[in-house]
Amino acid sequence: MKVQDLTLEQKIGQLFVMGFPQESPSEEFIRLVRKYQVGNVILFSHNISSAQQLSNLTKALFEEILEHTGVLPLISIDEEGGVVSRLPQDCAVMPSALAQSEAGDEESVYQAARIAGEQLKALGINFNLAPVLDINSNKNNPVIGVRSFGETAEQVSRFAAMAVKGFLDAGILCSGKHFPGHGDTDKDSHLSLPVLNVDKELLGCRELAPFSKLIHQGLPAVTIGHVIVPALESQQIPCTMSYNTVTGLLRKQMQFDGLIISDCMEMAAVKEYYGIAKGAVEGLKAGIDLIFISHTASAVEEAVLAVKKAVEDGELSMERIEDAAARVLAAKEMFGKCDWNMEKVGTKQQIQFAEGFLAKTIRPLDQTKEKKFLLGTDPLFIGIEPGSVTLASDTKGPQNFAIFMQQCFGGEAIECSMNTTEKEMQDCIDRAKGKSSLVVGTLNAHLQPGQCRLLEALSSLNIPLAHIALRNPYDLEKTSDEVFKLPLYEYTVRAMEKAKQYFI
Repeated sequence: MKVQDLTLEQKIGQLFVMGFPQESPSEEFIRLVRKYQVGNVILFSHNISSAQQLSNLTKALFEEILEHTGVLPLISIDEEGGVVSRLPQDCAVMPSALAQSEAGDEESVYQAARIAGEQLKALGINFNLAPVLDINSNKNNPVIGVRSFGETAEQVSRFAAMAVKGFLDAGILCSGKHFPGHGDTDKDSHLSLPVLNVDKELLGCRELAPFSKLIHQGLPAVTIGHVIVPALESQQIPCTMSYNTVTGLLRKQMQFDGLIISDCMEMAAVKEYYGIAKGAVEGLKAGIDLIFISHTASAVEEAVLAVKKAVEDGELSMERIEDAAARVLAAKEMFGKCDWNMEKVGTKQQIQFAEGFLAKTIRPLDQTKEKKFLLGTDPLFIGIEPGSVTLASDTKGPQNFAIFMQQCFGGEAIECSMNTTEKEMQDCIDRAKGKSSLVVGTLNAHLQPGQCRLLEALSSLNIPLAHIALRNPYDLEKTSDEVFKLPLYEYTVRAMEKAKQYFI
């Protein structure tokens, strides 16, 4: 279908992506499809219980949207692997990006993306909101961390390029995020409005480098992040709403001709500071083609009506609407079709590859030392309570690390809260007396003063100590070189199962 064949309502409907809160489309969702021609979907873990349920859901979504809009939908998901994964347990889930790159095997990164893409396509999902192209240049970043492929532009570019190739070879649309860079910030745009304070020279050689390289290698879509960058935009607005950033830099200067999408407009960086409807209008004016409003039906309706009014009032040109809609239609023409083939989902070979790749990523930090940690006869295991450290990862870990290890090896277990209290720390010190060894699992301790104090106290007890980083490996910098250190990159049972081999 050509954009000229669409009504204004249909054109606007093509520019929005929306979600719903349960495992089947809500009445509000159906109403927005039928009344406003909203033609695209985003799915989260709360929409999914199994591979078969997901396949049935996407098929129903395709049929509903195609019947009432006349156009195939983009059905999108965040399947980065590891800590940001929406696939159900009966699928092959890959490790987090940082774990993948630290394994050092480019071919495995390619295979991981290809397998993930093939599963998504076979489940009726044609758009993966990955890979992350942000650089871990700020270790205090609360939202990127292990979602990034590394700390340098070269490392991120090299491994992300393999991921993009894998997704494209699987026939799935993918998007590099979060342009122009979310790595060197210390706030989570889900919760606040981050500022990237770097000059244009550093921005060009660091943040923009992975985007530039992958654009020249055929990256089909780019996600704009809700970040203020004074070097690019004099107004106090996020890049999502900045013409200078979206059109001036990305579209014109960097010559990107693919699909430009927003991060979710319900994130606090836009919602609390500017409003969702205004953000949608300003985002389209800036040059974004596809607006994500991922959760609230009333917010989608308000934004659609605001865009229509902006067109009717001359604030937003018909040319801009048609250009954006044409890019969405072009993406659908190339990537829209799916095959719903359950024989390609969670196969023995796919599961074996994912498990093998995960095992490669979990290894002691210092390979020159003893490769196993001696627990002795009476170890004490200390673990931080499982939980999401960012809204990007929307599920909680199923079991506390300390309890898991106690069940495997005996000894005692203590659970501490994320920001460990003085009382919890003293309890750990008291119970450590006379123990043969201490094993502590931390969760982003480098951002949590309470966990840092706990590590310092345990290190001073002169008892053999193993430190397990359950998410960001930067935690391991908080203990001395004499400590046995093991990064897991994700707080999951499957990662803890792989870690068991290093304890005797």
